[in-house]
Amino acid sequence: MVKVVVLDVDGTLMDTNYQHTEAWARALADVGRPVPRAEVHRGIGKGSEILISDFVDDEDAAERVDELHADIYMDLQQYAQVLPGAKELIASLSGNGFQVWLVTSAKPEELEKHLEKLEAEEKLAGIVNSSDVEQAKPAPDVFELALERAGIQANEAIAVGDSVWDVEAAKVAGVRTVAVLTGGAFGAEELKEAGAIEVYEDCAALVDSGFPDWAR
Repeated sequence: MVKVVVLDVDGTLMDTNYQHTEAWARALADVGRPVPRAEVHRGIGKGSEILISDFVDDEDAAERVDELHADIYMDLQQYAQVLPGAKELIASLSGNGFQVWLVTSAKPEELEKHLEKLEAEEKLAGIVNSSDVEQAKPAPDVFELALERAGIQANEAIAVGDSVWDVEAAKVAGVRTVAVLTGGAFGAEELKEAGAIEVYEDCAALVDSGFPDWAR
């Protein structure tokens, strides 16, 4: 019996993956580590420290990249949009008695603006941020903490995400995952190979499918 639905934010609820990609690419270039944006894009969804370590091994440069990304992204965040069906998904889940939890690598100041656009604050049971745990995605820590705080077993939850990092992290925590394609970095086959039980175009298609009743 599904009691809790755990939602990723960037690329799943909010159309922000490309802004993050641009911010990371500019930050990396500024410290002399230019990386193709396509490569950066596939790292979105990992925790910041993990993503940076994929491209930078110098501690001072890594710290500078993190700072630059935060500054650049805050300028780009004004272009963030709610993805199709995201608000409806949260409202439907909350209205039908499911606990809605967010698990995200977004910084608190980023998340605040997202919640406002999603009209989500009063509809959420809780939020687990990567800063709350020892290891961010693709480690399972954020999902394990969400399960612990919700007081449920893994088989009583289902997750929704857009990247293989979401799917892999949830899978290690024992949580089934439904994926959406709105993150743009991964195709349906890659997401299924990572462990997604179903893949949908976006949250609107997920709502139309009758989710999560069919997953009970």
